[in-house]
Amino acid sequence: MKSYVINLDRSPDRWQRMVDRLNSIGAAFERVPAVDGRLLSDAEIWDVHKPVAGAATMTPEEVGCFLSHRKCWERIVSGPDAYGCVFEDDMLISKQAALFLGEDTCWIPADADIIKIEAVPGRVWLDRVISPLPGTFKLAVLRSFLWGSGGYILSKVAAERLLALTRVFSDAVDHVKFNPACGIARSLKSYQVIPALCVQTQVFSPNGSNLIDAPALAMHSDPRFPENLENRPWLERKVLRAFHRVAHRLRRHWRTEILFADQPGCFRPHAR
Repeated sequence: MKSYVINLDRSPDRWQRMVDRLNSIGAAFERVPAVDGRLLSDAEIWDVHKPVAGAATMTPEEVGCFLSHRKCWERIVSGPDAYGCVFEDDMLISKQAALFLGEDTCWIPADADIIKIEAVPGRVWLDRVISPLPGTFKLAVLRSFLWGSGGYILSKVAAERLLALTRVFSDAVDHVKFNPACGIARSLKSYQVIPALCVQTQVFSPNGSNLIDAPALAMHSDPRFPENLENRPWLERKVLRAFHRVAHRLRRHWRTEILFADQPGCFRPHAR
């Protein structure tokens, strides 16, 4: 399973850091030159971006980010492997990722479209069925939206579908892959590795650290969906969130924060 690293031409230091880490764990990888959204013309943006009525328009950086991920999906489809791993170049990668990024992909469930290997802030709902993985890692189906596209594994079959469905797109790449409100995400089977194999430097490193990078390609925009809870009145938000919690618990889903494998306490018992 090859890894594809999205890297802007103006960020050679980030590329070198990713090269050093991936070489240290014996991963096969290649650089994918990122599409710099700041250099896209209006015509190039409107050729691929269809705004959602009543919602925010994607920024040029977000469009460039999406196009960069599509370049990775194209390489997965044209490559010889059944799966590919995609990284943005501001990720810290665990030394334990060597357990998963080699030639052996038998640990990947046959029905998996996407496996999220990234840690992001906040808690997420997961399926009650937990599968053991090499080492002390585990795997569970994602049951709620968890943003982030800094590190994920994608099947060739899913890459083909995503490419076919996103020739023109309306939402950021995170939302298309993981947010049920987008429609496409509902048709994808997404898993989460616990704890995560990578994390953005700005999420993991303390404030003031010289390891902190700005986001690799684009900041996450505000929620763009008119039906998003953040756009509802306060009382309605409270009621709907309570309803969603009850619905998850009736399905025996469990909620936890996904931690990075190299941080202390990451192998703690699962929160419920």
